[in-house]
This record gives sequence, structure tokens and C-alpha cells, in this order.
Amino acid sequence: MKIELGRILKPQGIKGEVKILPLSNPEFFKDITLVELDGKDVEIEHASVREGFAYVKFNVINDRDTAESYRDKIVYAEKDALPDLKEGQFFYDDLIGCEVFYSDGEKVGEIIDIQNYGNADLFEIHKGFSSILCPYVDGVFTEIDTKKKKIIADRKRFSEVTEYDED
Repeated sequence: MKIELGRILKPQGIKGEVKILPLSNPEFFKDITLVELDGKDVEIEHASVREGFAYVKFNVINDRDTAESYRDKIVYAEKDALPDLKEGQFFYDDLIGCEVFYSDGEKVGEIIDIQNYGNADLFEIHKGFSSILCPYVDGVFTEIDTKKKKIIADRKRFSEVTEYDED
């Protein structure tokens, strides 16, 4: 299974390095050597992370013009090639489709998307004809079982961080 690692934003310098908006943990770029870019396997020659962005030099990009041609391309990696996640970290793909419940068993909804605008991941939870955006912050989700596709939320903390009307 392939995971989206990031989207190339622009060239960085004149020697073919690119600036990447991470769609997963930006440190992954430093931990692996082979990725898929534009439908081809390419090697990462070096990578660094600064201010939440990954700066990567691929073996197939050696100048600014070539780097420019890769603008907006998505970088993929095989999930099993990535390092193990730390406690409390999850792949977006594993969370999509999880059902969210309060501890009393009442269903909140199903995670249909995850967005990130820099501060925290926002789970888009679909219920009925509406959706709720809930940040992934301390105390909101007390249990996450991606294998069972089930998440338990603390009702009080959930209502504090969302503008969800339960009626």
C-alpha cells in the first residue's frame, strides 16, 4: 500500500532540491531512500526538515528547471518501507473510515477526511447529512483502534473543541 508523503511546492535553489509540503510525518523523508515520483521509482539523495517543510534532493532532479517541472507532483512511498510510528501516531489512511463513539456507546459519526492547516490534524466526521471538524488534540479521543476501525471520544472534551450541535 502506498502512502502520500508530500506535495512538491517549488524548486529550492539551483541544484535540483525541492521544497515539499508534507502530507505525513516530514521526518519520513530523512528515513527512507526510495519513493515514487511521477509514476517512477526515484532515490532520495538527501533530505532535511525545516519549519515543517521537507527539503529533498532526488536523483532524477539536478537543476532548477527540472525541479520546476515537478511542481505540485505527489511523492509516494510504500507503507511498509516507512519507520514504525510512535505511540499516538497514525497514518491518515488507517483513520479514514473509523467510526467515532462516545464512551457510552452513542455514535458520533465516521471519519471521512483529515485536514491539516498547521496547528493540529482536523478529523472530518460525517454523520447524517452534516460533517463536524474536530481537532486531534489532547483529551478528545481516549481510545483509537485502527484495526477495529473504532475510536472513543470524551463527550465533554469533544464538545469543547467542536461546534457540534447534537440535535
